[in-house]
Amino acid sequence: MAKKYLYALLICLTILAVIFPRILKSNEPICSYHSEVYQGLELQALSEELGNTGLIGRIHGAARASNMFVMSVREPNNFFSHREFSLLARDRESLKILEQVNRHDLLCVQGNFIANPSPQQHIAISSIQVLNSWAQPEGFAPYQRQLIAELTQQGSLMVEVHAIAAKGAVLVVEYQDLILPIYVTATEYTQDLYRGDIVKLAYQIQGKPQNPTHLKLDTQAEKPLEVIDAISSWQNQEQTLTGNLVKFPQSPQLKFDVYAMAVDTKGIERFFTLVNFKDIEAFQQIRDKLANIWDANLATAVSGRNMLINPEVTIQAQGLINIVSPEQANPQILLDSAEDVVRF
Repeated sequence: MAKKYLYALLICLTILAVIFPRILKSNEPICSYHSEVYQGLELQALSEELGNTGLIGRIHGAARASNMFVMSVREPNNFFSHREFSLLARDRESLKILEQVNRHDLLCVQGNFIANPSPQQHIAISSIQVLNSWAQPEGFAPYQRQLIAELTQQGSLMVEVHAIAAKGAVLVVEYQDLILPIYVTATEYTQDLYRGDIVKLAYQIQGKPQNPTHLKLDTQAEKPLEVIDAISSWQNQEQTLTGNLVKFPQSPQLKFDVYAMAVDTKGIERFFTLVNFKDIEAFQQIRDKLANIWDANLATAVSGRNMLINPEVTIQAQGLINIVSPEQANPQILLDSAEDVVRF
């Protein structure tokens, strides 16, 4: 008899050990942050958080006209580890909030991951809160996207790779002022791409979803995808480049202002950040020189999509090109000193 009671007690304790923490967590305030959930960015843990107190992240991009909203969730204390999730509103209230968000806004969303043939995860939102709004740089109006001609049902485009992941199964490109997700079923065409590659791709417009527009790589075309300029081929090349001065203002992802230049390559504008990782003092001098040029010409600077740019200020920089990862946001020019960059 004593063994039966002991066995029953062990079962009860085991159940309590599993259920009680969940009850406690379910009673926690909405939008509580649990750093352990974000370690490794495992989808199972993130999914449970999404359905419980809410997933917390920052807006990576928001395009109201095309109904495209993407949230970035980062691993604690690891800047280079992050996941991007597409956000879908279930109701008018959630959509109204999404239509007001801007890049870097801190959000808390509740909902669930939806079934999707692409590895790109989509969140159907049941509840959304803006925890902190990131202010537009003072004196600059929000960027206004440029209208472009409507895409034909089928054709080809010269584009820049905006994002690449899941061994090529997730592909997003930039075409003029549009960000276009590409549905990929044949990753042999995309698996070796880098962010920043200039490619010509054959496409078909997918019937669903209609907004935002999704394209499908047309594998029946003679050349479904052709790499016109691989950014990785620039690695370790000594280059002298000329372009407009660009500023990426300090943000949750950047500890200080980062300066860059907009360079026309194959008819497509690429952004090259200007850095020196070996000599902190030299890097500070480079930043100070560029900041002085920027500040002296502030009246002609305007907002870009995710940065500020001065179309009236042209600079020239000389250094080695540095690309360390297929997912690197922008190629870098490694400068030895402030003398390597001049007003042109």
